Amino acid sequence: MKKLSQFQKNMIAVVVAIIITVLAMVAVYTWSLHYNKADRQVSLSDGRFDGEKYAFSDFTVQIGPRGGDSGAWLKDPIYDEAGNEIHGASVGTIYEIILYNASDATITDWEMEVFVPEYMWLNNAWNGTMELRQTTTGEELVQELDLSEYTQKEIILDYYLDHTGPMIPMNEGDSFVYIPSQADNEMPLVPSEEDKDVKDKAIVGFIIYVPDQTLDYVAVFDEAVITYHMQKSVWDYPVFVFLLVVLSIYVVIFITLVVSQIRVNKLLRQQKHDAQIIEQSISTFINFIEAKDPHTKGHSERVARYSYLLAQKMGYSERECNRIRYVALMHDCGKISIPVSILQKKGKLTEEEYEVIKSHTTYGNQMLRDFSSIDGINTGALYHHERYDGKGYPAGISGEEIPMIARIIGVADSLDAMNSNRCYRPRLTKDVIIKELLDNKGKQFDATVVDYVIELINEGKIIIGEEVTETE
Repeated sequence: MKKLSQFQKNMIAVVVAIIITVLAMVAVYTWSLHYNKADRQVSLSDGRFDGEKYAFSDFTVQIGPRGGDSGAWLKDPIYDEAGNEIHGASVGTIYEIILYNASDATITDWEMEVFVPEYMWLNNAWNGTMELRQTTTGEELVQELDLSEYTQKEIILDYYLDHTGPMIPMNEGDSFVYIPSQADNEMPLVPSEEDKDVKDKAIVGFIIYVPDQTLDYVAVFDEAVITYHMQKSVWDYPVFVFLLVVLSIYVVIFITLVVSQIRVNKLLRQQKHDAQIIEQSISTFINFIEAKDPHTKGHSERVARYSYLLAQKMGYSERECNRIRYVALMHDCGKISIPVSILQKKGKLTEEEYEVIKSHTTYGNQMLRDFSSIDGINTGALYHHERYDGKGYPAGISGEEIPMIARIIGVADSLDAMNSNRCYRPRLTKDVIIKELLDNKGKQFDATVVDYVIELINEGKIIIGEEVTETE
């Protein structure tokens, strides 16, 4: 049997390590799916009650009177059609159910069944959609009903109708199931630390009338069942991110081994293979970045293409144009060091989060400063957010102090941002983009570079509107 070479041994070891890492990532992903699909159910009796709310591992629940001037009122006695008094005066009270997400995951598909502690009437259209389970007629009646939109023919439950709407009698042990509305942002409920358009808590209102009680009477709802699901992205698992980093290292090692062997075996074709290797390595690294921030998919490629066209227009050699293209491809590589929670945040960034985002320039410089295969590759990463008037970052340099390659990439980067659809706005029109470029000549941008990029736009070499969305 032929003895394996050292190269073959190394390749086998790396491939085995990659396979094991991928299998581990698949296992974490499978666990994530299991976690998200698991049916969960708790009762109030399972929670810890502090006198105001029930606390569970995933959320807190509070059921009680809303309070305030409209918290409770007296209602006149109820009479039947013959004028006989059914019940004396009753006290009406607005109650609230507050379900607050106290976990680090998103709560979805939740429903809450509340059991009635004593005889009472459920009333008022403020309830929204509920599934009512009633036994006042001697048999169990179940109906899903929105008391704000109904006709008398639709109601199969036992009820009494007055000027406030249907009064639904409920015996002790009867229940209603509240069905949350996505339209009212009652579902899903995001973790409390996330600043998104959706909420971290749901507030459910309902009105009850208890007969023969005074204004200070409070019915105690201490029996309820909540069913729900929990949702976590696979990126929320640190072990998955760690495995991805490990996989990246093994892939780099794998590529390095392949590159070394190619250089040994094919010296006459070294230059061609070197170019291919650099291209593949950069593309692989860009894929890692875009996997972490999918909202900017294709951004680095477009910025590199615009930078290449600008360099050609400005008279640089083909070799220099290619170097500028490679530098532009890696201009945002520092974003791999930025937390996913900040990169993918849809809401407005805080000042602290914006400072973290800005640090991708220095991270990129640190990552690339020892990358000697491409001269100055760290320059684009470090200085592409500098402004010609000196108001940029991270160094705050101005004018000719900014390397030309960074001035080129800065214009290309801003052009792609304006020419891409974003979650908060559509792409800008050609006229608006050109106006923005002209308005910022000598301010944000080098005036010479702006003139060249406008020529490319007018010549049709850079097409405004060619990118449909920011995630394509």
